[in-house]
Amino acid sequence: MENNKPILGVTLYSFTNEWLSRMYNFDDLVARVAELKLGPAVEVVGFQSFRTYPDVTDEFADHFRNLFAKYGLMPSCLGANCDVGRRKDHLMSEGEILTYLDRQLVTAKKLGFPVMRIQTFVGPKVFEKLAPMAEKAGVHVACELHSPLSVDNPDVVALRELFDRLKSPFIGFIPDFSSTMNLPPNLFWENLGSLGAPAGLIEAAKTIWLTDLPIPEKFAGLAEASVRFKASPVVAGQLNTVMTMFGHMQPGKLAELLPYTHHIHGKFYEVDASGRETSMPYPEIMAVLKKEGYHGTISAEWEGHAFTQEAVGFKWVQAWHAMCTRLLAD
Repeated sequence: MENNKPILGVTLYSFTNEWLSRMYNFDDLVARVAELKLGPAVEVVGFQSFRTYPDVTDEFADHFRNLFAKYGLMPSCLGANCDVGRRKDHLMSEGEILTYLDRQLVTAKKLGFPVMRIQTFVGPKVFEKLAPMAEKAGVHVACELHSPLSVDNPDVVALRELFDRLKSPFIGFIPDFSSTMNLPPNLFWENLGSLGAPAGLIEAAKTIWLTDLPIPEKFAGLAEASVRFKASPVVAGQLNTVMTMFGHMQPGKLAELLPYTHHIHGKFYEVDASGRETSMPYPEIMAVLKKEGYHGTISAEWEGHAFTQEAVGFKWVQAWHAMCTRLLAD
């Protein structure tokens, strides 16, 4: 870390389109990240990148570590999953969840990841039992706070109370900037338009999104607008994601989460010609991180692949790095 600033990097999830189109294998993807100086911190989603996940062999772990050392990169976060519905006959029990996550902790440690991401829905009970397992592995286990999760969400409040009681450095949060947006991205509205959404419906949805109404009331407003503008079922279904993918918590609220945070998802969708992310208040976000002295890692997480199949992840991540480097230097 330099001058107590955040360490920038990227998640390979940003290159989902490149990966799915088989433009790169894993080693080549890592090499390209290094070539374009998009590290040094690199996050990997286990089930996306490792064929044998949640387990990896010792031989693969050696290869992985050597690959990162070769290019001067550092593992930042392993994206783990708690798939409670993976069996047809029942949802996973608490014990099954802990066993499943323990396997992923073993993998995180073998690969050298200091942080492992899980989902918030595991809840305080599992987290309390997970804390000593994380401490034993020496891996910080944190749940992602993706939109619509914000500081005052009841699930987040319950976890904060647990973290305050346990005072363990091995459990915490991974804030995702999707919770802190000015507007849904242009890509989202363009995608809705391509599906046949009328212009009036799009304008109505923008107005509803900007209100401070509770989310259930926003969903009701969207449903009414969909009926009024005769939206197709496909458009109406896609429209609802505006409330789950994009939140607008005030950037200053991030300060409350940083004491529990070792890693951050730098979500973004596009950076314009002036070097500005058009849907997220990055200047204010980075100002909060600098003021609070955050010096953990941040992954550039381009999620535009949700709305396009173009293999343009590297272009956008380069733009994100330039933007964040400038903002952190100001």
